[in-house]
Amino acid sequence: MILGKMKWLVICAAVVATPACGDDGGSTTPDAMVQPDGGGPPPGPVTPALQLGSYESMDVEDYFTPSGPADFSCAGSRILPEGGEASTFTLHVQDFRDDNPVADVCVKFYADNMVPAVDTCDSDGDGLVTDADGNISVTAPVGSWYAYRVFAREGAAASQTIVGSVQVNELAPESGGTAQGTSVNQGTLDLIPTIYGFRRAAGKAIVAGIVYDCGDETVYGATVRIATEDGTYVAEGELSSDPHYRYFNGDNFPSADQTFTHADGLYAVANIDTPETGGQVIFIEVWGRTSEEAAEAELLACEQARVFADSISIVNLEPLRSDGPACPGLSR
Repeated sequence: MILGKMKWLVICAAVVATPACGDDGGSTTPDAMVQPDGGGPPPGPVTPALQLGSYESMDVEDYFTPSGPADFSCAGSRILPEGGEASTFTLHVQDFRDDNPVADVCVKFYADNMVPAVDTCDSDGDGLVTDADGNISVTAPVGSWYAYRVFAREGAAASQTIVGSVQVNELAPESGGTAQGTSVNQGTLDLIPTIYGFRRAAGKAIVAGIVYDCGDETVYGATVRIATEDGTYVAEGELSSDPHYRYFNGDNFPSADQTFTHADGLYAVANIDTPETGGQVIFIEVWGRTSEEAAEAELLACEQARVFADSISIVNLEPLRSDGPACPGLSR
């Protein structure tokens, strides 16, 4: 669950008074950023060998201690989690920034992990509204993947205006358990890109998540690439309104200069061109070198997800599945 890994937003809101935003007159691309050519993944070697490790407080300058190589031995052999008996559990929806419960917001729950292209809160009578504690009751096969979508809601201020968010590939707990859901307000949606040094472009999508290895450990040294459903890679842009790939600094804080995942495994891609209605399905790929001797990065993880205009999709990435999607990187 990405929610607990993003407390940096609380800090950012307090310390960022005048974000350094790019504009469409200049580049926002870090000098070290390796850009895909739009037709394939970046050439290697472009990253260090994949590692695990810990990153100490920002009070300690650039202190990263590897604890060993990342384990991708299961890549290509994992399969979609098989669900068991029906489980009825609580989905607790809380704010992305402060963890406060979000009441009176409409949520659609998808026990089959499939988010429709077009859906509304009351399109089929299955829309659920969170109670005063931010809770709804949902049912899915225990141990299976589910998805949910939080629908936009107008408010008196940016912090009270809920924007669309989607999360996929979440594991259903046992009956009586509680799973966390995420609601994103307008202030947060605008803040994510500005912390990275560019403006969020209206009508475009954001995707964010964490890269894990076979041991469910976060991964240092990986790069993320987005491809559209027809297999075209989305390139890093020069202008503020273009797509941008960004990573964190290992201490759960965004960094405009980091060009691969740090020890926290966190990534974000903003300003993805997306149809106004229905969004689009994208591939999210993870590339990396499994050893220092490897000449090039290889595809290590990939999932599909649907992204929507003016919304954030949360997609955590684990090693490749044998029954996974036909990602464009598999044929390169």
